Amino acid sequence: MSFQSVLTGWFLRYKFKRETRGTLNVERARRMVNDMARRNPPVPKAVRHQPLPAQNGLCAAEWLKVDQPQSTVLYFHGGGYFFCGLDTHRPVCAYLAKSAQAQVLSVDYRLAPEHVFPAAIDDGVAWWKALLDQGIDPKNVVFGGDSAGGGLTVAVLVAARDAGLPMPAGAVLFSPWTDLSCSGNSMRTQAQADVMFDPQALPQAAQFYLAGRPANTPLASPLFADLQGLPPLMIHASEHEVLLDDSTRLHGKALQQGVQSELHLKPKMPHVWPTMVLLPEARDSLQQTVAFMRRVLA
Repeated sequence: MSFQSVLTGWFLRYKFKRETRGTLNVERARRMVNDMARRNPPVPKAVRHQPLPAQNGLCAAEWLKVDQPQSTVLYFHGGGYFFCGLDTHRPVCAYLAKSAQAQVLSVDYRLAPEHVFPAAIDDGVAWWKALLDQGIDPKNVVFGGDSAGGGLTVAVLVAARDAGLPMPAGAVLFSPWTDLSCSGNSMRTQAQADVMFDPQALPQAAQFYLAGRPANTPLASPLFADLQGLPPLMIHASEHEVLLDDSTRLHGKALQQGVQSELHLKPKMPHVWPTMVLLPEARDSLQQTVAFMRRVLA
């Protein structure tokens, strides 16, 4: 475990985790992560940043791309469905673009509580249709997402499959939140070890998004969805996070239903550490991600 990871864990436990105790304050959470995003490193010179405003039935998004991209990544940021956005996740998307020699479309899907389930899924499917309409070969696309965005990635795949749309070549999930009922044992067993979340915060965030819908609704909690026909999955999770079981159970169900899946676990790492590109462990995991992309892409 690197020195940088130790410091990051300390910061998250004493800054971020404290903010997740008690009643969640949506605006406060958004201000906090946006303030943190202002300290992010700039986009590398080798990567072009192209904002896309909301138009023609599509939510806002942005491209991060190299000059001659060899593949496409459709990325969904995390944030409990109610905070984070393009600014917070620009570093990881830029890193993937540069490392994979890809073009990464980061989607600014609508957030709860202003826009509840299934708004985020509708936005994801709409962008997938738009990419296909632009002539992008689905065999040359990988989906990706972290935390809520990881669960959203799976939900968009399921919704796209059910709508008769082609599947991408694969999907990469960083600590995906796949069970909004929060029924995994790790919600209790890892409550102290997790440096980022108080587990009592997650049911609150789920209700912002669900707005009274059952938490086991398959498209809201894709752990309960039929996964048959989905493309190969790569899942990363920490052994010491409350959402560990969301990854292990998804991996097990995928294998049971005939979906190729590989699960990568690391001890003592924070939730969604691959998105924290200044950490050596994040860069290692992202290089594994790039290797996975090369294996599954046409």
